[in-house]
Amino acid sequence: MSYDLERVARQASEAKELAVHTSRALRDLKRGTKTGLSGRDRFVRHAVLRALAAGRHGINYADVWRERYGERAVTDPAMTTVPTWAVELAPADVGEFLADGQQPLALSRLAPYGRSVSLAGIAALKIPFRAPGADVGGWVAEGAPIPVDDMAFGTVSLSPRKAAAISIFSGELKKRANTDIEALIDTALRADLAAIVDAALLDDQPASVSRPPGLRYNVTAVAASAATDPVAAMRADLAKLVGEIVAGGGTMPVFIVSPVQAVSLSFVPALGYPVIDTVALDPGVVIAVDGPGFVSGVGGAVVDSSKDATFHTDTVPLPVVAGGLAAAPTRSLWQTDSIAVRAIVETAWGVPAGRVAWMEAVKW
Repeated sequence: MSYDLERVARQASEAKELAVHTSRALRDLKRGTKTGLSGRDRFVRHAVLRALAAGRHGINYADVWRERYGERAVTDPAMTTVPTWAVELAPADVGEFLADGQQPLALSRLAPYGRSVSLAGIAALKIPFRAPGADVGGWVAEGAPIPVDDMAFGTVSLSPRKAAAISIFSGELKKRANTDIEALIDTALRADLAAIVDAALLDDQPASVSRPPGLRYNVTAVAASAATDPVAAMRADLAKLVGEIVAGGGTMPVFIVSPVQAVSLSFVPALGYPVIDTVALDPGVVIAVDGPGFVSGVGGAVVDSSKDATFHTDTVPLPVVAGGLAAAPTRSLWQTDSIAVRAIVETAWGVPAGRVAWMEAVKW
């Protein structure tokens, strides 16, 4: 009898707690207040819960949620409608994760100057833009015909591509679960994804079945100034890059530089154009992109973890076993008491022809 009374009392307490949470959520919704974690925090927390649940038989990430964050509820809280939890990571969550923190991606900083689209459920997407051409129109006398514009448009094609990274942690990670595990996973995933995405964004390689085209693909480098005075060379180089963008129909160049060139640009008073610095770009290389012409998108993401997988630990991995041959070297997570967290993100970008210019070996 006492057991039944205790169970009823516990259920009543949980029901009351759930009712309070529901009441607060409805109140905040009515007021229009934003509740819950940011998209960045949801992304990281999702990875943390996956990592802590890895290898624990009979324990899933919803159970870890209740253990770590003190949540108790009659029903499983793993719902996309709950502000502090998301089973499926929305594009907004992924975008906030990539754009926030101490290591924001160059892609995420360039995207706000242009047009952002959702890639959810998209196989290919064509974005129209107006091709540069002679201006049409003018002052018209009474009764005279008005000039007609043929409104020629071009398109930028986006095909989502998959950027993926696997970060491996030792079993000691779980011992740090009450301190800085979120910071560790946040830093690791951001560094891994930044190395993949930004390197592809800024290189000169064509699009393929696995990646979007680099901004410098099929764009001939502009000759840098030969002036020996660094300040004079900088002025000439920036003016030449801006001129290239304007000639291609662009309106607002955004400069992408290495931290070395960013230091030099910081001494230019009132430059007037945005500057993005990134370690993904070699020193001496400067890229100018027409901000409004840049189109990008982010789809959903998958974050999961394992404590039992075996990997081919190489920068160009092969199947662990193919044709009866084993790849080398390999690593067993179970044998080394390690945890692997895997993040897969869909992304794509594009820019109209003529709206990217770049140069190398600048002298400033």
